[in-house]
Amino acid sequence: MFERKKYKNFAKKQLAGRWGIPIAITIIIALISTVFSIPDVLKLQRSGYFAAIISGDTQSALSAIEAARSTSFITNIITIIVSAILEIAAIGVYIKMSRSPEPVKFSDFIEGFNNWARATLGILWQTLWTFLWTLLFLIPGIIKAIAYSQMFYILAEYKEVSVTKALRISIEITKGHKWDLFVMYLSFLGWLILSGFTLGILNLWLTPYMNMTYVNAYHALMKEALESGRIKPEDLSE
Repeated sequence: MFERKKYKNFAKKQLAGRWGIPIAITIIIALISTVFSIPDVLKLQRSGYFAAIISGDTQSALSAIEAARSTSFITNIITIIVSAILEIAAIGVYIKMSRSPEPVKFSDFIEGFNNWARATLGILWQTLWTFLWTLLFLIPGIIKAIAYSQMFYILAEYKEVSVTKALRISIEITKGHKWDLFVMYLSFLGWLILSGFTLGILNLWLTPYMNMTYVNAYHALMKEALESGRIKPEDLSE
């Protein structure tokens, strides 16, 4: 059984008195992401996007966006990889918080960068398969993206599991729960919209809350799959 409200309520309890490190991680990831977005912003500026927006010329603005999309393939890949490395490091912290009531340290986040190789291979493998399914139509791509959504939690928690096996396990544990996961993601939409009105400041608390909820959902999915025999303990080792 997928209990979305339970995972959310538990997330609040897990974060109580321990918001400091998750908020610090959120700020650092946001800053690094901003730095990597600068080339895209400059490209939009050069293409005349902002001038078109100010003048109210919608057609020119759309043309500018199209021109800016010519960002190099390598730049896009590097941005995706950096985001993946940051994500798996953060996930490691949230998993540790979910396993113990003891305070986490910032060094736990730094230690997560040791997973850079697995994060790199993982995001490339995941992106490839999501892209291939999206070629069929948007909906199949979304469904598969949700099926692959637990891959990084598995990579972060089980260091012996290969990237390809982690993807297969993610597919298995999300069976019958892809809609549940979609609704869970959607349940934060109102908060995300509200965060926009705070210029993103609310995200400092919202992002840890969301991530902690997602980790709780991951644990529940894994537990169910193990108890049902769809996943065996030996599957979580090399």
